[in-house]
Amino acid sequence: MTLSLLILSCNKDAPELSFDELNIEQVSEVDCNPEEENCTFIGIKVPWAMGKDTISNLMNSHIEDHVIKMIDYQDYEDLESLESLAQTFIDDYEISAKEFPEYNIPWEAYVEGKITYQSEKLISIQFDVALFTGGAHGYTSVTYLNFDPETGRLVSNEELFSQDFKDFAEVRFRKKNDIPENESINSTGLFFENDKFQLPQNIGFHSNKVVLIYNSYEIASYSEGNIQLVFKMEEAKKYFKIL
Repeated sequence: MTLSLLILSCNKDAPELSFDELNIEQVSEVDCNPEEENCTFIGIKVPWAMGKDTISNLMNSHIEDHVIKMIDYQDYEDLESLESLAQTFIDDYEISAKEFPEYNIPWEAYVEGKITYQSEKLISIQFDVALFTGGAHGYTSVTYLNFDPETGRLVSNEELFSQDFKDFAEVRFRKKNDIPENESINSTGLFFENDKFQLPQNIGFHSNKVVLIYNSYEIASYSEGNIQLVFKMEEAKKYFKIL
């Protein structure tokens, strides 16, 4: 595990927050061929609040829980740290390689988190994930956590936008995906629950845009990949509740 310093601060009127970059890397020596870069590997690189205060601890706890949920495909209940997550991932591979040598293909897990937006009212962190544990294909996703920098708590999508934002987003979504206004939202093969448009679980903020991400399997099959909807910050501003 390594820490590289990354100092960021909120608006001068808000409490200052500083972040390290937490790096964890672990490689299995089982059936590892470094020259061909063909080894089971897990890498985690995420922002990590430096303070010893309650706000920093709460943010770090949320980040840790989020990364564990993204990588812990076995749903272990006793993973309490990112270090234990990395070790468990390597251990699981080595057990699998021993039990099923004929299916021995190196696994890979990589998580990269970065702060994409920061103000006195909101901190948005994007997480890019790539995971492969055998099978026909791996899995990639883009997720976001949005924080209140004054408390360290997570901010829900309902707290971010007014109700009108969903209607605004649906109009844009239908136009981008060629779904007529008078047709079912699932008429082109999507599978929104109850055949009604919903905002995605993951909404992130950048300096000049707002990004909505539907990851694989959320509203479409794996072959469709991630479905993204992007709004310029200026056009989305009127729907903000906290910015």
